[in-house]
Amino acid sequence: MVSVLNTEILRVLGTKDEVKLNELYEIVGKHPDFTWDLSVRKHRVRSALDNLKRQNKVERSADRTYKLV
Repeated sequence: MVSVLNTEILRVLGTKDEVKLNELYEIVGKHPDFTWDLSVRKHRVRSALDNLKRQNKVERSADRTYKLV
């Protein structure tokens, strides 16, 4: 099952070559389905990125920067 957060992160990464972690925090914070506090949002985004890295869908291209594989 694909989570909504993973789908949103993949959508954002599909529109840009690389995305900084802070940009992802802001984009996810503006999404109406995600009404978490900042600390929870950061944890969930990092967790989703780790999950996507394990699935070989995204990779870390630089410090706090991610891109699609």
